[in-house]
This record gives sequence, C-alpha cells and structure tokens, in this order.
Amino acid sequence: MNNKKIRINGKVIFNVAVVAISIYLVIYFFVSENGMIDLLSTPDSFNVWWIIAALVVFDLNIIIDTLVTLIFLRTQYKSFRFYDSLKVAFVGVFFGAITPSNTGGQPMQLYLLSKMNVSVGFGSACMTQKFIVYQIVMTAVSVFSVIFRYEYFQAAFTSIWSTLFIILGFTVQLVMTALFLIVSFSRKTTSFLINLLEKLFKKLKFIKNSENKIKRISTEVEMFHDGNKALFTNAKILVITYLLVLLQILAILSVPYFVYVSFDMPSVAVANGQTPATLFDVICIQSFVLFTSNLVPLPGASGGAELAFTMYFGQFFIIGSINKIKPAILLWRFVTYYGAILISAPFSYFTKGKKDEDRRKKELDAAA
Repeated sequence: MNNKKIRINGKVIFNVAVVAISIYLVIYFFVSENGMIDLLSTPDSFNVWWIIAALVVFDLNIIIDTLVTLIFLRTQYKSFRFYDSLKVAFVGVFFGAITPSNTGGQPMQLYLLSKMNVSVGFGSACMTQKFIVYQIVMTAVSVFSVIFRYEYFQAAFTSIWSTLFIILGFTVQLVMTALFLIVSFSRKTTSFLINLLEKLFKKLKFIKNSENKIKRISTEVEMFHDGNKALFTNAKILVITYLLVLLQILAILSVPYFVYVSFDMPSVAVANGQTPATLFDVICIQSFVLFTSNLVPLPGASGGAELAFTMYFGQFFIIGSINKIKPAILLWRFVTYYGAILISAPFSYFTKGKKDEDRRKKELDAAA
C-alpha cells in the first residue's frame, strides 16, 4: 500500500484557519439570537425581491469590469471577444475572493490572457491600469464620503482600537494608490526598485539563476511601461473607463441599501422618530466599510468585513426592539462574497493546467 504523508506547513494551517473562520461566521450569523434562523421563522420578515435586486446590481459590477477589460485590450487586440473578456472578469472574481487581500485575481487573469495569446507585458499593463483606475475612483469616493457624511464616519470611533482600525485602513488605501501611480508612470522609480531587487537576489545566494530572473523582470517591466504609454494616448478611452468604473463602484456600494429596504427598516426608523438612511447615505457608509475591512489580510477580509459592517451600519439595523444586524450581514455577504464565489467558480476551469505550467517553468529555470 502507498501511504502518502500529509505535509502540514504554514500554507495548510493558514488555509484551514481561513475556512474555519468563514464556516464559524456563517454558522454564528445563522443560529445566534436574532440571526438568520430567527428571521426565516417569521413570515414576511424580509422582501426577497429586494435581495434579488441586490444580486442583479452586484452582478452589474462584473459586467462593467468585463467592458473595461475589453476596452483596454482592444486598444491593441482589435478582435478580442466580449465572451473572453467575461471569462477574464469571472476568473478575477473567483481567485480574488479565495486569496488573501484579493491578491490571486490578477495573476490568474494574466495567465488566462496569455493562453488567449495576449502578451504578458501588455496584459499586465491593462490589468494594472484597470486596478489603478479602480483605486483612484474608490479613493476619491471614500474621501468624498468622509467629507460629506463625516458624522457617520465619526460615529464609528467608539474606542481606541476602532479608531486605529479605521485610520489605518484609510491610510493604507491612500498609500497603495499613490505607490501604484508612481510605479506605473515613473520609469526611474521602477528602475531603482529593480536595481534594489537585483542586489537583494545577489545577496540571497540560494536564489538560482538570479541574473536571468532579473533580466526577465526588466523585460516584462519595459513591456508594461510601453503598454501603459499606448493606453494613455487615447483620452476618450480614459474618460469612458473612469465613468464606467465609477458606475461599477456605485453598484458595489449600493448593495447594503437593498438589504436595508428588504427589512423595511426605513418604516421602522420613522416609527421610532428617526430619519431613514438614503441611498446616498448607504453608498457613503459602505465606502467606509470597504476601506476599513480591506486592512484584514484574509480572503474576503473575513471577520474584518463583518466587524466594519457592524461598526458603521449598526445604528440603521438596530432600532429600538428591532435588531436585524446579523441577518443583514449574512445577506450582504451572500450577495457580495459567497454568491460571487458560487457564480464565478465554474470559470476557474479555464485556468486548468496552471500548476503544470508552473512546474515546467521551474524545471526550465533549474536547467538554465
């Protein structure tokens, strides 16, 4: 008999911990007091059509992402198909959702694009510029929201820990956006970073073929900058992509409003002498949730997303004797995270063969 030994390393432990946390959170929001089971046991406790509307609006963000990818790619690959762009978008959603801090989405998208005969340099430029446009618009919306709905932002500063959590999340978003802009547009900065990497590789003696690796990185970075230059020669494309990404972000940020209305919380607020939240309020508050929870380096920001939602939206889902915060979190996460994984999972099939290719590359590097 061939008994295979199961290797337990840091990666395995991390993955098990992430799955355990996700399962725990789902079970908690289902079975705890005022959770989903209590909600479902009450007839007409929420309007399912509003949740379906939330799903449609969130899926709109994937369609817009598909269009932005298609626009960028067609600047060089005129015959690139909408369906292929849709596959790239769904692959990004799936691998982004199951990896820490959404880090797995872009590499898998680039791999899929390479299978579609898109050059690595240009594909990398397209994906990075799309990410930069998203970050710039998201940061602008967050700053706008803090300015115009500061009272909701300030209300979440309930302790020193929540204050640090919020400020750090906002700062990280600003810094990351600035860094990507610098690397994308400054060849000098990129060359400086590559030289630092080269010196580091030389000191780390265990890295094989360091000169070849640096040469390959330099070539791909050069292709990346050339791709950037080509993308930014068309002002019309830039205006269209920024407007589309703004619409995409507004679609993502509006999902909690549909959850809010599905529980008829505006009527509850009025009955308790409070002013109901508007769509504009919810969009602003949800931007706070995103930049705060993105600080958590776990797939889907598990734990951090739920905590941030509670911090910012608690006052709208807990009114008097009515407490809908737990089922609200579960429905919101189903629409924006668990549901997204379910609908995008079949598209992971198109990245089949990635492990075999990685193994071949390692063998070639070792032989070089």
